[in-house]
Amino acid sequence: MNFLGIDTSCYTTSVSVSDEKGNILYDRRIPLKVGDSKRGLRQSEMVFQHVKNLGTLFPSGFTDIKGVASSIKPRPQEGSYMPVFCVSESYGKALSELAGAKYYALTHQHGHIAAAVIGLEGSFNGPYLGLHVSGGTTELLKICFSEDIIESIEILGGTSDLAAGQFVDRIGVMLGFSFPAGEEMSEAAINGTSIGIKTSINGLMLSFSGAETRLEREIEKGLKKEDAARTCLDNISSGIRELIRRAVEETGIQRVILFGGVMRSRVIREDLNGIPGLLFSKPEYSSDNACGLARQAALIYKRGL
Repeated sequence: MNFLGIDTSCYTTSVSVSDEKGNILYDRRIPLKVGDSKRGLRQSEMVFQHVKNLGTLFPSGFTDIKGVASSIKPRPQEGSYMPVFCVSESYGKALSELAGAKYYALTHQHGHIAAAVIGLEGSFNGPYLGLHVSGGTTELLKICFSEDIIESIEILGGTSDLAAGQFVDRIGVMLGFSFPAGEEMSEAAINGTSIGIKTSINGLMLSFSGAETRLEREIEKGLKKEDAARTCLDNISSGIRELIRRAVEETGIQRVILFGGVMRSRVIREDLNGIPGLLFSKPEYSSDNACGLARQAALIYKRGL
């Protein structure tokens, strides 16, 4: 038995296949193309690229498809919507009908969380804190699992303005890096020194807009690329560190899963390393992918849900 996952996000077209045990058999992704010096794409441009990409991504040779899971919106909250996810939803429904398979309408956030726990030790049960830190999202979550199946996702906090990844990308583009700028920013930051811009946090809500404005001014004054990159990433990691401290104190939940494209950064991982209870997703499963969706389809099907 095989299970298919499809995700069409604002950054990547992704397709994955899992076996009945949740082992990933196939994982293909195509990043969306963004022009030089641009900070992103319009939704219509994303949809067009996803439709083109999916024609080249689907695997051959996998038969006996029993379940198809696709992302239908960003997160499992009322009002959550982006046109890009209409592509994965429509393809997922069509393929499940064609294969005579079960269809599971999940979300991009389900996919991120489910991928984040691939390869981590043990079975996931009960409540966890989660930090989804990516280009479009920075959210503090309460996640409840039952035998690795995600049962509920509740937003506890996040940011009041920019997502952490937006902060990284805006500073990166200003420094001359390509969009998305995460990898180049992280590489530059390794050899940089932070100038120590203070993190802004109110309750369980971070704010990056003030730090962005201050850092842009320092760059205009001649701050080195490496130092600017390090300052940006240090600001994010110090904010995450404080957010985790407050969330653990407030909820009593001490297990924390960190995932999303920004969490691929070696600099941020090293800054946070040593905090008790942290579970980092593997770098290959941190950024956008469909592996978590395929694995959730397998687990849900096996449970008979």
